[in-house]
Amino acid sequence: GDNDDDDDEEEVMEGESEGEKEEDMEDEEGEKPLFELDRTGEGAIDATENTGGEEPLFELDRSGVSDSAKEDVDDEEEEQRENDDDDSSEEGNESNNNEPKPAWVDQDDGNKNVSLLKNARTRKLRHSQSENKAISKSNYEERLRERFTNTVSRSSNIDWATLPPSGDAGTTTKELTKKKEELDSSDEEEEEDAALKLLTSNAPLLSTSSTLPPTTISLIRFPDVNLCDDDKRSNATLQSVQFYPKQDDEEKPMVLTAGLDKMLKFYRVGGAVDDIGSNNMLTSSKKEGLSSKIQGVYFKDLPIYSASFLGDTGKVVVSGRRPFFYIYDFVAGKIDHVPRILGRDERSLEKFTTSPDGKLIAFIGNDGYIILVDARSKHWVADFKLNGSVRAVSFTPDGDFLLGSGSDGEVYRFDIRSKKCIDKFQNEDGTITSSMAVTDRFLAVGAESGVVNLYDDNQNYESQSSATDPWSAFSLISQRRPIKSIMNLQTSADRVKFNHDGQILAMSTQREKNGFRLLHVPTATVFSNWPTTKTPLGYIWSMDFSPSSRYLAMGNDKGKCLLYKLQHYQDGR
Repeated sequence: GDNDDDDDEEEVMEGESEGEKEEDMEDEEGEKPLFELDRTGEGAIDATENTGGEEPLFELDRSGVSDSAKEDVDDEEEEQRENDDDDSSEEGNESNNNEPKPAWVDQDDGNKNVSLLKNARTRKLRHSQSENKAISKSNYEERLRERFTNTVSRSSNIDWATLPPSGDAGTTTKELTKKKEELDSSDEEEEEDAALKLLTSNAPLLSTSSTLPPTTISLIRFPDVNLCDDDKRSNATLQSVQFYPKQDDEEKPMVLTAGLDKMLKFYRVGGAVDDIGSNNMLTSSKKEGLSSKIQGVYFKDLPIYSASFLGDTGKVVVSGRRPFFYIYDFVAGKIDHVPRILGRDERSLEKFTTSPDGKLIAFIGNDGYIILVDARSKHWVADFKLNGSVRAVSFTPDGDFLLGSGSDGEVYRFDIRSKKCIDKFQNEDGTITSSMAVTDRFLAVGAESGVVNLYDDNQNYESQSSATDPWSAFSLISQRRPIKSIMNLQTSADRVKFNHDGQILAMSTQREKNGFRLLHVPTATVFSNWPTTKTPLGYIWSMDFSPSSRYLAMGNDKGKCLLYKLQHYQDGR
């Protein structure tokens, strides 16, 4: 009976376990999953497919872009399109505006002033030596541009870059000038003022009809001026050679020669064949350009070291290593002997220069003095004092100022009317000054080292001459830099001379054979084609240009007066 009870209990337990399993299975089939994973990469899976239509709690989207992100991207694309439309409209507006806008403007620039006295570079921008006030930045920029334009015009020749209008290849210079004037008349007033200012300051150098080509120069050698002279003493060194300053005959100017043979002679360049005297050994080709002798004067007690015309007065000053000098009137044939200069105890008056109008004579004296003498009364007028001994003096072309320099290497400028020194600066070479020459724009200073410095002398000295303090100018011009330092001479630069229009500077030394050079002043370059090593110049002791620069005469140690014809100036240019 016990075994039957146990079997009944086992059957009941098995039935209960089978019912529980069926209930568990029913529960598993009716419950929905929490989530499903999509591993296909194609986006979210609809979980209702396997869950009897019921939605899952959440889904995972593995495509990388959510709905909110898509909305943000759409907003950004729309904003970018709007910006592109705005940019395109701005570009269209800018294309219609011809004047580009500055990238950046400093509002404080207009309030700044620039001092022109702070260094040597800014001092060159002053319009006058008395200008000491600060200028605005716009004015400073304008002066810099003006300075650059003037510098370029002096150092280069750009006329070749100017082309005629299209279809006018055969147009003459006058026609082009007329058309240019018609075009300029329609320009704005500011442009006309700027062009007028530029042309006013550079007209002598940029004139198409008179501009001398750089690099090479064309010369023709003529027979020596004194070749027609039969004087046996004519082989003495020619200390002075000078053309008569008055242009009485441009083709046949008069020239004087003087030397240690105590002879003062006058010649007419390019004389006729009948005027050659007994010197019949010349060929016909040489006779055509032969000069003729006008007259000669012998000074028995004076070996001549210097001789110069007194302007166009028809008189000549003659001096040597004596305390006296002569004034010879070659028109009247009269000689005036001046025994001494009253008030001065000078043992030698061998060096001097005369004013362009012939009214004054400036002798180099002892102890650093320049002695000014009236040419008419022969009396002392004034003394000008230098710190060192005087070696070179020169009048300005207008005769209002006298320049002097010497052993201290400083260049002094004296006002003839006020008898004051109004300017002083140190020559950059630093050695003893041996020669000087000046035009209305340039100043050439030669030194014993052989260096010739070319300075821009286009300064306003009228205000300095009227200043009450004679030393006020020294603080303004204590340092001046040359435009160019010419170092083609190996020994002392004993002679420097400008031609009539200032485009040629002749330089020579008496200590070196064939020591002669010609400088093209506008470009500050030495002519390379002449003279050559075979040019028979000898040792040059004196030289001069004719009034129109048609001829160049040079006196050497053999007593010859060499004569050359400059082709560029043969048409009256």
